[in-house]
Amino acid sequence: MIIRGITMADKIISPPKGLTDAFIKHLKPQGKQYEVPDKACPGLCIRVGNSGKKSFTWYYQEPETNKRRMMTFGRYGDGDDQLTLSAARKALETAKLKLDSGDLHNTSNTPKTVSDLCDVFYEKRILPHLRRPDAVLQIIDHDIKPTIGNKDIKTISTVALTKCIDIVVERGATSHAGKVTAILKQLFKFAEGKGFIDRSPAYSLDKKDLGIVLARRDRWLESHEIKPVWDAISNTPKMSLPTKNGLKILLLTGVRTGELIKAKWEHINLDKKEWFIPKENTKTLQEWTVPLTPEILSLITELQDLDSDYVFCGLKGMMTDKVMGRAMRRLFEVGTLTIEPVRPHDFRRTVRTHLERLNVAPHIAEKCLNHSLGAINAVYNKNSYLEERREALERWNEFVSLQVNPQSNVTHIRQAS
Repeated sequence: MIIRGITMADKIISPPKGLTDAFIKHLKPQGKQYEVPDKACPGLCIRVGNSGKKSFTWYYQEPETNKRRMMTFGRYGDGDDQLTLSAARKALETAKLKLDSGDLHNTSNTPKTVSDLCDVFYEKRILPHLRRPDAVLQIIDHDIKPTIGNKDIKTISTVALTKCIDIVVERGATSHAGKVTAILKQLFKFAEGKGFIDRSPAYSLDKKDLGIVLARRDRWLESHEIKPVWDAISNTPKMSLPTKNGLKILLLTGVRTGELIKAKWEHINLDKKEWFIPKENTKTLQEWTVPLTPEILSLITELQDLDSDYVFCGLKGMMTDKVMGRAMRRLFEVGTLTIEPVRPHDFRRTVRTHLERLNVAPHIAEKCLNHSLGAINAVYNKNSYLEERREALERWNEFVSLQVNPQSNVTHIRQAS
């Protein structure tokens, strides 16, 4: 069964007594978006996207027009910006009451034009959640409203959005055009989720097709920058221990943030000094094992007393993927760090650059980051180079230790944590 491009999963049978957290967590992507209904709460569905992201949706009949509409309540999860199953059910009951009373689509509160929508979007979505909303407001005022602000949100086409982006590209601001595209996607996804429109016209916008050139980051930490970054992470009072230790381990291992926050204690083998990362937790869908040096082991064992299945846990379970970035950004915003800004992902580039400087063989350095060694190697070379990678990371960790504690020869970093 297809509803506006969304497949209602036929092969996946919803639990007869309704959705459960265990059932939702085991739902996997299947090549295209699909939905599974909640039999305990008629109308509510869990949608699984191509990337595996899950969100709650509600299909209902609009009383005035008899049109079938869809409302999105939010992403599934127990993070700060996510929605639990019980919260989604409560949100549905509230929405049903508003539908019955006529408040769900109160025309006095429904934006008509793109300009009206931008105002509601900025007030309801941007201001409460972003620390620096001015950047979004500037895009709205300078790039969106002047071009399509007077367009009706119910009839505006993808072509109109493309022309809006083309204007930015034609003036040579190709990198900025990527930001405009991202805001347009968020804007109309917000409108769809609120029930203002049936379907976002921005779904098919593709940055590559629009001639957008994404700015490539080349930032990595020079040797003299490692100590101030390490000390800033260690000494900031408003950062949780899992976040502090997680950032340090990103720097010591070069793993991706997504791989880090999904790590569970069942993946950690303290006896073998290994961290197994299953393929579903990786960007490349290639499972791999990270050798744990004494420095990394020390940081991990400090988290053992926390009551969570996740090694680097948040307040409600798994840490969200935004926490690390926000934590680093805050160090620069408050003036704790005064070097050129750096992001958690830049730590991967830092590790790769310094491994080369430490005379680690290129193929070992690439395997340390779980990079592919090329098509031929992928077929014929199944060597994980675990011990070689262990030696490489030990060499890198000792180098970091010397930067953090210049007077300590090769004293382990854990003494400076």
